[in-house]
This record gives sequence, C-alpha cells and structure tokens, in this order.
Amino acid sequence: MGFSVDEVSEEFLKMEGTKGRTELAGILGNLFIRCDEEEISPLVYVVQGQLSPPFLGGPMGMASRLLIRSLSEVKTQKPFSELSPEEAKRMEKSLDVMLAHYGDPGALAQEVLSRNGPSKLSFLEVFRILERLSRMEGEGSQLDKVGELASLFSRLSPLSARFVARFVMGKLRLGAGDSTIIEALAVSGGGRNAKTIVEKAYNICSDLGLVGTKIKQGGLESLSSLTPSPGFPIRVALCERLSSGEEIIAKIGRCAIESKYDGFRCQIHIISGKVEIFSRNLDLMTSMFPEIVRATKEIFGNRSAIFEGEALGIDPESGTYQPFQVTITRKRKHNVLEKSMEIPLRLLVFDLLFLDGVSWMDRPFIERRAEVEAIFGAEQFAIEDVERPPQGVIGSSRLIFTGDASEVNEFFEEVLEEGFEGIIAKRLDGNYTAGSRNFNWIKLKKSYQGKVSDTLDLVIIGYFLGKGQRLKLGIGAILAAVRDRESGTFPSIARIGSGLTEEKWMMLAEMLRESVVPDRPVDVVSDIVPDFWVLPRFVVTVRADEISRSTMHACGRGGAFSSGGQMEGYALRFPRMVSFVRADKKPEDATEVSEIVSLFDLQRNLSRRSSEEKTSSPLE
Repeated sequence: MGFSVDEVSEEFLKMEGTKGRTELAGILGNLFIRCDEEEISPLVYVVQGQLSPPFLGGPMGMASRLLIRSLSEVKTQKPFSELSPEEAKRMEKSLDVMLAHYGDPGALAQEVLSRNGPSKLSFLEVFRILERLSRMEGEGSQLDKVGELASLFSRLSPLSARFVARFVMGKLRLGAGDSTIIEALAVSGGGRNAKTIVEKAYNICSDLGLVGTKIKQGGLESLSSLTPSPGFPIRVALCERLSSGEEIIAKIGRCAIESKYDGFRCQIHIISGKVEIFSRNLDLMTSMFPEIVRATKEIFGNRSAIFEGEALGIDPESGTYQPFQVTITRKRKHNVLEKSMEIPLRLLVFDLLFLDGVSWMDRPFIERRAEVEAIFGAEQFAIEDVERPPQGVIGSSRLIFTGDASEVNEFFEEVLEEGFEGIIAKRLDGNYTAGSRNFNWIKLKKSYQGKVSDTLDLVIIGYFLGKGQRLKLGIGAILAAVRDRESGTFPSIARIGSGLTEEKWMMLAEMLRESVVPDRPVDVVSDIVPDFWVLPRFVVTVRADEISRSTMHACGRGGAFSSGGQMEGYALRFPRMVSFVRADKKPEDATEVSEIVSLFDLQRNLSRRSSEEKTSSPLE
C-alpha cells in the first residue's frame, strides 16, 4: 500500500520530540522496516534533507519569499500574480511578521493551514511533486514554483505542511545525521550489531538510499555484493599521526613516502567517456576543472576508472606550485575558463581504486602504485629533486620507497622547505580503507615541543552572546566539538572567542542563527550550556597552544578513551579560529576523539623528551 504523507509526518513528529539518539534510530529503523521497497530511498533522502544522494546536490533551500507567496495563494485562494499590488504587499508583510514571530517556516505553514483536513496524498506523491519543483528553472519558473507549492499545501494536513515547509526551506531539522541513519538501516536489516556492515557499504557508494534499497531487496547479506561504481564517490581514506620518521619505520617498516600536498583532493570517475570529479567531502565539482576532465578522457578513452589525486595550481611562468590561497580561487562556478588560463592546475595522482570494472581497493598499495605509474607515467624523484613537478596536466605523485628513518626525515625537511605541510607514509601491503582512519596511511607534520602543531577541524554546536562590543556583533564565542566516530556524537572540546575579524564574527552569527534549535541536539554531548544551541553543521579550523585534561568538556570522557575510570575529558588551551566556516568540510570530516587522544600523547611524549634533553645537556 505504501505510506500516506500524514503517516510519515507522524513519525517525523515522534523523531522531533526524541532526545536520545538510540531512541531516534529506533523510530527511524521501524519506519524503514514498514516502508515499501520503492519508498526506502526517498525516505532516506528526505531525512537527510535531500531529494537525491547528497553528492548530487544540496537541499532545496527555497527562499522564504517563495514560501510566503505560496502560503498567500492558499490563504487568499487566488494566484499570487492576480493579487493587487496593495493586497500582495499586505499579505506578504503579515506572513513575514508571523514567520519572524515563530522563527520556524513549519510553524507558520501549520498555522496558515490549520483548517485543512487530513492529507489525501501518499508520501511518494509528495516526493515526486517536490522533485518536479526542484527541476523548475528558467524564465517564469518562480511563479510556477509558487503555484505548484501552493497547490501542494492546499492538499496537505497542517502537520504534513509543517514538515514540507521546513523541507523546502532546507530546515527539516529531525536531528538524524548520517550516523543515526546508518544505525536505523542496521535496525531495519536485523539489528544494531549490523552497523559496521552498513557503514562499510556506505563508505563504498556514499548513497544511503542505495544501501537501504539493497537491504530491502536482499537483506544485509546483499551489501557484500556492493562494489565501487563510477559515479558513486568512495568516502576517502584517512591518516593516523606519528611524530617522527623513526616512529613511522618502527610502526610499518619499509614504506612509501609522499609529499602531503596543499591543494584540492580530487576523486575522478570515468565511464564510457563521461568524467565526474568529487571533492574530499564528496561535492561534485566537475565543471570547475575542465583541464582535468579533458586529460582524463585523453588517458582513458572508453575505459572505466576511479582514481585519487591532489590538484595544485601552477604558476604559468615558472612552472612551480602555487600556494593553497591561490589554488583555492579555482573553486568557482562562474568564469571557470578564464581562471583556468590564469591559474592552470596539475593533478598529482596518488591512488587507484577501480579499473575496467574491477575494484582495486583490496589490493596492496604497492600494486596500486605500480598501476598508477603504468597509467600516468612514473616520476623518479631523488630527494634533491623534490621541488620538480611532473609534466602534463595529470601525473603521478612524487614518492620514495625507504626503510631508513633518516631518509624519511630528510625527505620531510625538503618538503617543508618547499612550503608543503609534511609527508604521508603508506604501508606497502595496506589496502584502501574507505572512510576509515588507520596506520595504513600515516601523516607527519611539523611539530613544536609542548604545542599542538596541527590544526583541528571542529564542529560548532552552540554560541554565546558575549558582552560589550561582542554583544553588538550578536556573538561572543562559539562552543565547538570533535567527532566521536564510535557513538556518532559530537562531544564538546572548547569555547572559542578569538581568531576572526568583527565582520567575520557578524557573518558567522547570521549563519548560526539559521541553525538555532531550542534544545541540545540529540547527537551533541556537552555539560556546558551555550546561550544558543545550533545543529552541528558548520566546521571551522582551529589552532591551540595545548591539549589538556578537563572535567568541563565531554571529549574523550568515558568509553574507550578514558583512563582508570576517570571522568576527565580533553580541552584546548588558548584556542583560536584560523578559518571561517569550511565550505569543503562536513561534520563527519571533523577531527575525531581518537585523534585528540593521539595528539595529547604525542604532545606529552615531546614534552618529556624535551625535558630529558635539557636535563642531560651541560650548562653553558
């Protein structure tokens, strides 16, 4: 039979009132169990605030003006274009005031449509209407959208109108992130213990709707048949950290050492001559890099492949790499060709994940690297040639193989002199672990004794108004969190009130106001209560002087990262933002609790080593 839109809305209402993440996953999991096969992927996408997998586009994000005009049509029972200028202005002003009062487009729609009866539409019918709405573009499309949305509202119950209004504004706010949906899909397939199986499938295709459909069709067992497929981005492999060449060689032995480039991490897909390029956080950015598209077609023709590399800006005159601040200007939607001539790109390929219909992810790195060099050309680099880039638009990344810690350290110093961040060591027999962080890849960046050498990517979970001049800005500080991969939560780690200009603080306040929620989100863990809670959506890059133990913050408190049953967590000393909101990173890309613990241990070891060296040094 399928769900009516009102039945789904009732479940959404339950989710909205649920404070516990486990309970939230249970409600959603039961909804997935009861839905039909054709409903599962639309349901997953809607819970994500989407009409399709997130990598194919963002939420609808319709302007409030269109929503208000649609509600005006319903209220007056006349097309908005047929209202007199005075009547249209009066109606818009009235609804604007109501929207400001409620602070919620859903509450506004529910009030305007309070006299409507039950909906007669199915969930899928509403979904198809919203799909059609999203495709409307061109001259006259705005009026068409207003009319289509008004027609939909007129057939919805007040409760269903509440969630449709929020959805079209990009503010569904059910509190269910990807981790919760993964857990719910595990529940629908047989139990929470299956979460690892579901997550592995998701890491391969980045499409939870597809994962849900596979479970409906053949149960959890069917997920084992899910393999990489061009067009479906693979969630990127991540690095662990160590603090020296000696530690790296002790950990993984003879290995490959690559420069850690400071550009765009790209995942390139090609099948039947069609090329798609995805960013590190799986945004589609094919149109931004036409030279990489052309070069990929020239190399592969009609073959199929998925490979990864770093795109770096090149100075046309000197042929040297541009700094990241210059390279980042290539990320644009307009004037792409002009900018590509001004700042050409070179893609340095460092991994191969799929070729000619076969996954290469489980093959050892040494085999994947050999094939990379066979396809893109081998660049043999001596350490003294570290600054020399390969020729052509696409080439192999520079790399050395060594089991000698001194060679690792020497290569590392050369890379730093060149202006890059550091190096990445890769285990020769390691496979490609999508979406996971382990010691197959190890990052080494410049360290300072007793200091946090690396920047951290933190999620904003709330903000404070502040005092004095900051009160005028609308924000005084943010409450920031890391990601706990195991629990799917965001535990607090720092209150941050420095690093931005007044203009940026005001911009941040405006962005955060759009995500304010009345209570602590279910996936946030914090004893500190900010003036305003916000949905964990925005990521900022932060630097701090030190990581310390703390009874105030929840990061690392309890669970696998606590020691001796202590209730201490971890906190940052003197944190400051070094970036505005990162458009290229999602909450799932934030620094993890395990990384904080690792950095704390590195910091402690470096401090201990420094003290020992001072003690053993003769007095001058």
